[in-house]
Amino acid sequence: MKIVNGGVTAAKGFKAASVSCGIKKSKKDDLALLFSDGPCASAGTFTINRIRSGSVALSEERIKKGNAQAIIVNSGNANCCSGNKELKNAASVTDLTARRLGLDNSKVLIASTGIIGRPLPAGKILKGINSLVKGLKVNNGSKFAKAIMTTDTVHKEIAVRITIGNKKVIIGGAVKGSGMICPNMATMLAFFTTDALIERSALKAAFKEAVQCSFNRITVDGDMSTNDSAFILANGMAQNRVIRKASADYFKFLDALKAVSIDLAKKIVLDGEGATRFIEVAVKGAGNKQDAEKIARHIAGSSLVKTMIAGGDPNWGRVAASIGSSGARIDAKKTDIYFGKTPVMKNGFAVEASRKILLDMFREKEIHITVDLNSGAGSEKIWTCDLTKRYIEINAEYET
Repeated sequence: MKIVNGGVTAAKGFKAASVSCGIKKSKKDDLALLFSDGPCASAGTFTINRIRSGSVALSEERIKKGNAQAIIVNSGNANCCSGNKELKNAASVTDLTARRLGLDNSKVLIASTGIIGRPLPAGKILKGINSLVKGLKVNNGSKFAKAIMTTDTVHKEIAVRITIGNKKVIIGGAVKGSGMICPNMATMLAFFTTDALIERSALKAAFKEAVQCSFNRITVDGDMSTNDSAFILANGMAQNRVIRKASADYFKFLDALKAVSIDLAKKIVLDGEGATRFIEVAVKGAGNKQDAEKIARHIAGSSLVKTMIAGGDPNWGRVAASIGSSGARIDAKKTDIYFGKTPVMKNGFAVEASRKILLDMFREKEIHITVDLNSGAGSEKIWTCDLTKRYIEINAEYET
C-alpha cells in the first residue's frame, strides 16, 4: 500500500469543485461537489441521533439503491430543526444538481454541516450550482476538503494505492470534524472514493467494518451531531477483477480502506476543538471485548482525565477511578495502568515511578494510556484528545 496525492479525486474518474455561495460570513468556499464520470456502487452510514437533518434523511433513503454518482455538500448550515422545508430544500438542491449533471436525481446525495435551527439558504445554494458543475476538475480534491470545513483548523484528506491482480486500485478520502465528536458515529462528514470494481454487497460490508474500527472509535467531547454522514463511491474504472466478499482481494481492499479510515479518524482527533494532545486509550486483558471497549470509552470520555492531560499532570488516580466507575467487570487486585511504557499502578497498588519521566512524557503531543486487567483476552482502543480552555471559547462563540 502506498500513499498518493489527490484525496477524493485521486481515483480514476472522480472530479470535485467548490464555490462560495454566501452561507459563511467569512466568504470562504461553503459549497462543494463530488462527482464520478461513471456509475458507482455506493454505501453509507449515518448518525443515530433521533433529531436529524433533512439532508441525512434524504441521503439515507436514496443510498439504499446503492448507485449514487454525485454528492453535494454545504457547510455553515445544518439544515436541521428548521421546520417542514428541510426535506424540500434538500430535494431542490439535489434535483437541480442532477439536472446540471445529466443524472437521475436518485443518484445525487446531499450532506450539510453547520449551525442547527436556521433554514437552509436554498436560494443561495441553487444560484451556485451552475458554477459548481462547471468547476469540476480532477485536481480539486483539496479544494473539496477545505470547503466542507466548519470549526476545523486544517483540511483532512488521504489517498492510497494498492494492487488487485495486475491492476492499480486507489482509495481516497476526505473528512470534516473537530467538535461534537462521540460515537456512534463521530460527528463528522466523511467521503470516500475508489476506482475499484467491487460488488456492492462487498463494498457495504467493508465500509461498515472500516467505520466501526475508526470513526466509531474516537471521541472529543462526548456529544453527537444531528448530521453525521459517511459515504463511499466505487466506480470500477480500475478495471480490476471483481472484488467479491470474503475473497483474498476483498481482505486486501478492506485493509486499505481501514487504513484510510483510521488515518482520517485520527486527524479528526488531532484537530479536536482546542486540542493540544492526541490520546490513545488501550485496554487489554479484559474478560471480553465488550468490557474492554466500555472501559476504554469511559476513560477517553472522562473530563477529569482529559483536563489532567491538558494540564500536563500525570495523575493516574483519575484513570483508576474511571476504570472502576465504567460498569465493566474487573478485579481491582489484578489491574495495571501504564503511562506510555511506564507502570504507575500494578495489581491495584501505586508504583513508584519517576516524576520527571512522567512529566516529560506528558509534555509530548501524543499520550498513551494502557490498562491491563489481566483477566482475559478482550482488548480495545479508543482515540481522544485533551480538553482545554480553548474548547470552551470555541463553543461559547460558535453561533456568533
